[in-house]
Amino acid sequence: MLVIFGLSRKERPLGLVALGCTACGHPGPQSLVHRRTRFTLFFVPVLPLRSRLEARCPHCGTTRTLSSGEARRLGAAAA
Repeated sequence: MLVIFGLSRKERPLGLVALGCTACGHPGPQSLVHRRTRFTLFFVPVLPLRSRLEARCPHCGTTRTLSSGEARRLGAAAA
């Protein structure tokens, strides 16, 4: 019997937030991304494994993981 399993990673952009990059110091807006990782069985997502909110610097590409409270605060300020 053949069993095909693996991981599926999806990113959903949430918008731009005004943050300074911690790596390069670029003061411009960063993109806010919701990243999910799921276990797949026969190419069907079955079990969610990880869900993270990240801010990505457009200048250097560094990502920074945000807590849900911090992301909510930044999203409310951007709207």
